[in-house]
Amino acid sequence: MSEFVVVVTLPGTPEHFTKTFCGPAVIGRSDGCDIQLSHPLVSRLHAKISREPDGGFLIRDLGSRNGTTVNGQVLRDADSVVVGEVTVQIGPYVLLLAPPATADSTTMLVDARQVKTRVTLDRGLRAVLLDGKVVIERLSVREYRLLDVLASLAPNLAESRELGDAVWGDGQWDIYMLHNLIRRIRRKLEEAGAPADELIATVPGVGYRLA
Repeated sequence: MSEFVVVVTLPGTPEHFTKTFCGPAVIGRSDGCDIQLSHPLVSRLHAKISREPDGGFLIRDLGSRNGTTVNGQVLRDADSVVVGEVTVQIGPYVLLLAPPATADSTTMLVDARQVKTRVTLDRGLRAVLLDGKVVIERLSVREYRLLDVLASLAPNLAESRELGDAVWGDGQWDIYMLHNLIRRIRRKLEEAGAPADELIATVPGVGYRLA
């Protein structure tokens, strides 16, 4: 089985490490995992990574509570096969996957200055985290539902209709209700010192995008 390298980074901190594997690697909070990530947003057995014979990577979410993001797409108890550059997000951690020949160049990519701020949600607490740090301790049910839709589609655009229907139900809302809810979430982010307008970007006349 082909070797591969996993470079693990915690954005916004100097924490990073590199491991090389010749077979599947299990990632999670448990002591027995091949890559142990000690954070409450990481499940005990969170995900599994292996390299396919054609050189691609198979990433499997192991039924984690918060899902596994692969190149911007969220997996929930599902698989994804990716050929080429692979970025995996688990809780606040960013994992870059590469064959050994490109390990040095991959390490350069994870310089903390090059990693953008990451927004994650804690489903149990309905909290918002930036780079693993809690900035909003408790969202209302509607605030959480709206951010959950944005997060599930990020970095892609969420249309206003899609957001409104998800939060209030089909035909039970208007555009002013949606704008006010977005404004309320942005205000909470601003009060926490976060760049609210950059994190929740407006596409006029169309919808919103979570950075």
